Amino acid sequence: MSLTGWLACSQCASCLALGTAYRLGDQRIGYFQDGYTANSGQPELTRALWKFLADHATHPLRVLLPDTPGYDELDQFREIGGDERGDVSFAEYLDGWPG
Repeated sequence: MSLTGWLACSQCASCLALGTAYRLGDQRIGYFQDGYTANSGQPELTRALWKFLADHATHPLRVLLPDTPGYDELDQFREIGGDERGDVSFAEYLDGWPG
């Protein structure tokens, strides 16, 4: 069974989609994958993740999965890499970032 995971900062109401959480044989999450390519093979997503960590370095961050507290509030968050009104595209988010 797979679950959609998000990295979220409740303090800033911002989130970044991690993709599908794949479990290993012992049921712990082994990795996340967004789309058909492993996240580690997606340079723009990887850069956005590092920028997100830097931007929120002193904030409490959480990885949210369905049925975890806070997951249902994600629809009110600004998504980094999203394409809905109020979201920020990866290109815009990464523009001018030297990391």
